[in-house]
Amino acid sequence: ILLKGHERSITVVKFNFDGDLLFTASKDHIPSVWRNENGERIGTFNGHKGTIWDLDVCRFSKRVVTASADASAKLWDCETGECIKTFVHHGPVRGAAWADGSNMFATISDPFVEHNAQISVYDVPENDDPSSYSDSPRLEIDLPKTSDGKRVNATNIVWLNLNEALFVTFDNGSIRLYD
Repeated sequence: ILLKGHERSITVVKFNFDGDLLFTASKDHIPSVWRNENGERIGTFNGHKGTIWDLDVCRFSKRVVTASADASAKLWDCETGECIKTFVHHGPVRGAAWADGSNMFATISDPFVEHNAQISVYDVPENDDPSSYSDSPRLEIDLPKTSDGKRVNATNIVWLNLNEALFVTFDNGSIRLYD
């Protein structure tokens, strides 16, 4: 199957848990969702103003979180394509990952001016009114600099089993576990 729809290079491709939907994002600012069986694009998520570096779809494909160079992560309704909430960060957001249970997600953002690179964890309970979601993360972790004081950028973030820890990779080849 050949999927045509993005105007710039693809940055991420992910299947949902059931494998029937394929989510893509690119430097064209518009994440898309496709039917796996025939390659039909069934929707887009419009609203970012920068490259989409990462995305993740929750376990039951109800919500999608996107990570963008526009220094925001956005939470989307998967069925309607509507932006539920925007979470503003200090720098470009490079990664996003849903926790088991789909009631929180984590992001990684690049350093920007005086702000260090960070892991941010947001509470977004599915059964709560989205207007009650906090703009501020429940947890922020400044990411380390190298021993000589240079900043490093996180490249990927993943929750481990039972949400007990976060696994983060970095552009200098290091890997860290945060528990």
